[in-house]
Amino acid sequence: MPPSKLLRNRREQQAVRLWLELLRCAKILETRIGGKLRRDFGQSLTRFDALSHLYRADDMTLPVTVLASQLLASGSKNITGLVDRMEKDGLVKRSPHSQDRRSFVVRLTKNGAAVFEEMAIEHGHWIRDGFAGLSAAEIESMQSSMIELRNHLEEVA
Repeated sequence: MPPSKLLRNRREQQAVRLWLELLRCAKILETRIGGKLRRDFGQSLTRFDALSHLYRADDMTLPVTVLASQLLASGSKNITGLVDRMEKDGLVKRSPHSQDRRSFVVRLTKNGAAVFEEMAIEHGHWIRDGFAGLSAAEIESMQSSMIELRNHLEEVA
């Protein structure tokens, strides 16, 4: 039986097709940006993601559990190993958590902030180039739709 016959109606077919396109686009962008980060900076997308969250945090510091929960990149499952490697490379510094002796906080170093700032500039260019085929109005419309979808998904979760 063809896959389209397994779906109950046109709306269901459209939703599945949209979901597949979202996955394909995200995979292409993730692969492309991850490759450029590795090639140009020797960093992974997961590291860029972690540095980004730390850079925007108060005092550039986050509890490791908060950092782990915020990471979007798919390779972020082993947060302890990630922080270990980033600390070894001088990007972050780990300290005991002041309220929880079983946990620790991660602070962005000056070197880590400088590396992130350099990557962020290029990252912005790469993302802009990835969406170059769309008008500003199309980008705004898609962003609005994605926010609505995310809000709906978070409500029904």
